Amino acid sequence: MKKSVYLLSLLVTCFSLFAVSARAQAPVVTTDPANATICHHDTTHFSIAATGATPITFIWEYSADGVMWDTANSSVFYSGFNNDTLRVIPDMSLQGFMYRCIAFNTAGSDTSLSGTLTVDTAFAGVISGAAPLCVGSSATLSSSVSGGVWSNVNHAVDTITAAGLLTGRSFGTDTVKYTYMNTCGSSQSWVLTRIDTVVIAQPITGPTHVCVASTVTLANANVIGTGVWGSLHPHATVSSTGVVTGVSLGASSITYAFSNACNSVTSSRTVFTEVLPAAGTITGPAAVCAGSWITLSSSVSGGIWLSGTTAAAVVSSVGNVTGIAQGSSVISYYQSNSCGATFSTHTVDVHVPAGTITGNDSVGIDSVIILGNSTTGGTWSSADTTIAKFTSGSTLKGIDTGVTTVTYSVANSCGISNATITMNVGPLPSGITISGPDTVCVGANITLTGSEAGGTWSNKHDTISTVSAGGVVTGVEAGRDSIYYTYTTAFGSTKILKRIYVNEPPVISITAPSPISLGASYSLIGTPAGGTWSTNNPAMTPLIGYGFFVVIDTGTSIFTYTARNTCGTRSKTDTVRLPGTTSINGVAVANTTKLNVYPNPSQGALTLNITAAASEAVMVTVSNVTGQTIKELSVMTNTPTALTLDQPAGIYLLTAVTADGNKHTVRISITN
Repeated sequence: MKKSVYLLSLLVTCFSLFAVSARAQAPVVTTDPANATICHHDTTHFSIAATGATPITFIWEYSADGVMWDTANSSVFYSGFNNDTLRVIPDMSLQGFMYRCIAFNTAGSDTSLSGTLTVDTAFAGVISGAAPLCVGSSATLSSSVSGGVWSNVNHAVDTITAAGLLTGRSFGTDTVKYTYMNTCGSSQSWVLTRIDTVVIAQPITGPTHVCVASTVTLANANVIGTGVWGSLHPHATVSSTGVVTGVSLGASSITYAFSNACNSVTSSRTVFTEVLPAAGTITGPAAVCAGSWITLSSSVSGGIWLSGTTAAAVVSSVGNVTGIAQGSSVISYYQSNSCGATFSTHTVDVHVPAGTITGNDSVGIDSVIILGNSTTGGTWSSADTTIAKFTSGSTLKGIDTGVTTVTYSVANSCGISNATITMNVGPLPSGITISGPDTVCVGANITLTGSEAGGTWSNKHDTISTVSAGGVVTGVEAGRDSIYYTYTTAFGSTKILKRIYVNEPPVISITAPSPISLGASYSLIGTPAGGTWSTNNPAMTPLIGYGFFVVIDTGTSIFTYTARNTCGTRSKTDTVRLPGTTSINGVAVANTTKLNVYPNPSQGALTLNITAAASEAVMVTVSNVTGQTIKELSVMTNTPTALTLDQPAGIYLLTAVTADGNKHTVRISITN
């Protein structure tokens, strides 16, 4: 127990000795920061000195009021804030700031007194007292910074003394300057001054009327000074820029109070607030007889009467509507003011008595005609419906031969009136015929005749043919047209038809083979069918039948196809060529192989000799013109061979085919 108490006493003694030793080594500030004055954006320093155990750490603080302190950190203003010297690059925002430093180590700390920063600048200050002046009056200007120099630009407008006394000389504006200089440089403040003269009230310009809830803009020539707009009545309001808004119906006095440094004046203008006029309601008759008049009236006054269709009716300034002609007109009562226009309408129909009946006074049995009358709204009737009757509206149908009276009755504001005509009913013309040719060539004429003279001619297709008033038909283009002959009597018309065909010389086309080879047979096709073929070189390509030919030699043949009809004859040609050389294995060589048959014509006993550059077997076939084979044999080239054909007289084809596939054909004629 005694040993434990001794050890505890020894630990307390050692700790006490260590604490005394630590307090003796804590930092002590020996030099405090000094106050500093500097131009803004230049560089200054705040420094301290301290003793104590090293290392010593420094923390700089700043305060705007000496109460609240913040730690200086890296920024555009501070650097070295962890050293014994703080570097400051200030602007005017740091004016009057205080700076102190805390020095500390592991043994303790000490805080310095503060140094104050004064930031100087070449600042000309703020000019005051530059109110507008009247010509001849003066005012003293001042700056928040003393020691500067006053000057102005336009000496004709005003002058200023070294003490800042500004005196107006003439109407206008000027720039007054205040220049200040110190060790930090120079600075200049300036202010615009205005010199006024006695103002005369100018009239307010702009509209004199405004609609409720709408706006108009007023203006006044007095603008260099202070102008205040006002309204003396509640019917309209006015904004600070002269915009007048209509509030209620009535007149308002709009004022413009203007003042400057010399005096004050007031102008006024009366503005009437209006509303869109009421259209009202028109009352009165809806119809008037032409040549008579009716009176209309409106539920409101002050408007203007207008007629929409003056050809039908006109209206006077008091609403009297006079009928002019059959029809209708929209009568309007028009009201307008600055807010717009309104109108009410009333349609007036203008009536007339029944007019003269128009149309034919004859109709055929079972035929119809349409009658007319210039007066609308009437009814049609026939005195004898067994002779003629109306099927609908003004459509009259003939029933039987005879005479009846047709009446058109009108009942309107003009009274009841009738118009009549005598209607004759008879049979339609019949038995009419057309005589003349049925065909005509393009560019040619034919004449048609109607069995009854006095009719009219017409056709359906002018692009195919035309027909004259005398029945002369002219062909225009190949095709079929319809020619009509219309014969008319008092009881109607009969229209008959004749078909006319317009022809032209045949249009020819040829379809020919290509290419051709020696000894082969081919066909030519000519359109239209039925024409004739010819060739200018029968020794090369003899024609065997209708467009059928055989190639028995080299050279050029021109085939001609000829066709004709009642409108003329036309021909077309096609050229067939077989070169004098052929190719073997892609190499051009002369056609030396030749087929000789003699005598030709013969009575069936022939000699066949095929000449060629080399000896070879050749297959020979004899056929008739229908293509039927009648004899086949094999012969050697360059060796005459006897051949007997026991066949009827006629034309035959002998074809020799060489080993390389070349064909050679000749036409044989057998006679009795």
